[in-house]
Amino acid sequence: MFKTKKSKPVTELRSQQYLLCRDQSIPVTIIRSRRRRRKLTLQVGPAGAVLRAPFATPNADVDAMLNRNRDWIYERQQLLQEQRGAAPRYESGECHDYLGQPLTLQVCSGGGRAHVVLGDDTLLVSGDLADAKHVARVLQHWYLRQAQQLFVQRLRFWSGRLPWVADVPELRLRRMRSRWGSCSADGRICLNTHLIKADLSCIDYVIVHELCHLQEFNHSARFYALMTEAMPEWQKYKVELEAIGARLVRE
Repeated sequence: MFKTKKSKPVTELRSQQYLLCRDQSIPVTIIRSRRRRRKLTLQVGPAGAVLRAPFATPNADVDAMLNRNRDWIYERQQLLQEQRGAAPRYESGECHDYLGQPLTLQVCSGGGRAHVVLGDDTLLVSGDLADAKHVARVLQHWYLRQAQQLFVQRLRFWSGRLPWVADVPELRLRRMRSRWGSCSADGRICLNTHLIKADLSCIDYVIVHELCHLQEFNHSARFYALMTEAMPEWQKYKVELEAIGARLVRE
């Protein structure tokens, strides 16, 4: 049994509204956060837009941001809907996700070793590139390196917070199409490298899910009670991940 915990201050508030863009009403999720966020950021996916803002941002500033970008939101969503489910061709202009943010791929062939540069809203792959398959390998290797660094950090973080986890479990990474993660009977955790494309909250949800299997190696009522105690809003992140999952593993 867990000890009763004191209620924590609210660090994030979510709300939803709809933005009329030409002939469509596009859902917009507003996320106000107490994290070290200094400006408003706007992301667009096939199912709608997400606007992240500092906690005390006035509604007028949120509305102004949406109105200024109304046409861009519409055009971006149309492009993403067209690309959804289609296999990427690894050409400039395509959308590729990283940590929950849709980024525009830029391919620049030239001299030097092929590498990836992360921009504010772009992923630049440049260097000595033979063809689209080469671009794909370079980008996938970059995703793997980011996943190795971040997943280890988040696994250590959550292992230290959950009382039934004595030591940080061994971590393995694999590119998978049908599972986000798994936990073996001997306590080893495997995570899908495609997960690095999802928002950090979704990544944490999968890690917490697998860590809960160290205590309850099943999907019983006890397991889900453990999930709720560890991460009260896990169901929200599960739904979010399911909504974008097909796009993230299409490569």
